[in-house]
Amino acid sequence: MKILKYLFFLILILVIGISIYIAIQPSSYRVSRTQVVKAHSPVVYNYVQDLKNWKNWIPWLEKDPDMAIKYGETTTGIGASYSWIGEKMNGKLETTAATPFTNLDQELTYEKRPPSEVSWTFEPEENATKVTWEISGDLDFMSKAYILYKGNMEQNIGPELERGLKKLDSVILEDIKKYSIEIDGITEHSGGFYLYTTTSSKISDSRKKIPERIRVIEKYITAHNITNVGTPFTYYHSRDEENNAMIFSNGVLTSARIITDPESDILTGQIAPFRALKLTLTGDTKNLKEAWDSAFAYLAERQIAQDSTGPYLEFYLSDASKTLNPAKWVTEIYVPVSELNIPPIVE
Repeated sequence: MKILKYLFFLILILVIGISIYIAIQPSSYRVSRTQVVKAHSPVVYNYVQDLKNWKNWIPWLEKDPDMAIKYGETTTGIGASYSWIGEKMNGKLETTAATPFTNLDQELTYEKRPPSEVSWTFEPEENATKVTWEISGDLDFMSKAYILYKGNMEQNIGPELERGLKKLDSVILEDIKKYSIEIDGITEHSGGFYLYTTTSSKISDSRKKIPERIRVIEKYITAHNITNVGTPFTYYHSRDEENNAMIFSNGVLTSARIITDPESDILTGQIAPFRALKLTLTGDTKNLKEAWDSAFAYLAERQIAQDSTGPYLEFYLSDASKTLNPAKWVTEIYVPVSELNIPPIVE
């Protein structure tokens, strides 16, 4: 009996000692990780703040693929939320504060445990964003006991944050690379008056030159209070593959003929109505060569002749001046075609 008594007291002392040890452990934690994501901060921010995108990169979902996710009334901005029922634990995440393109604050709740604070910071770098993901909170006695058994919060959460940020970088890169090319068919372009400036350059330099020349046009329009102008476009005049040279104009259609300053290199022209194959590229302008090749292949396959005297045009409905996400850029291409032996015009 004495042995059992001593054993009981020994266990009791051990339990009290462990309880005291658990109780004196830190009552709060803060874990953060940083990753440079190769995309502009508005693109990264918009992707992260939409909670429907989280299923594409959160590391915890890989461990519990059958996790049931339920979204709140909104998934973006303040008040956005989603909850989940998992194999081991249920929880909820809600956005409590949002400063566009720079910060997000969220509250993370796991069943009856004290809520954790989640914060995101997005610091712009050259063509990239430094993203910091941080989780902090208070620990109750049971949480401290769990940590004693499973390791501290840094050891448990840190690697998951690292994996999540690396996956976030890869999925955003894939997302901004998405593009589509759609053949819209044969159509009539009404033409019209336009303001333009003409440039000659190497073919390899043309994609850099085009935004510069469009900005020159837009600056002129603003300075002269010109209204009712159309979408910026490029008019390709000639292309010499052998000598890596091309001549093109950049301009905007206007509602009427505008007399420009004699000293200015901005001129007024007129495009006559013409029949063309229209094609739409949604995505990065890096894919424009493929888009043009698709247009030429379409015409060749259907034996539709190009009209080399007509204008070869690119209209930039949405570009980097409107959104930094290349996947959302929209470019329309018009290839002039002969009126002989061609299908009916698309209505």
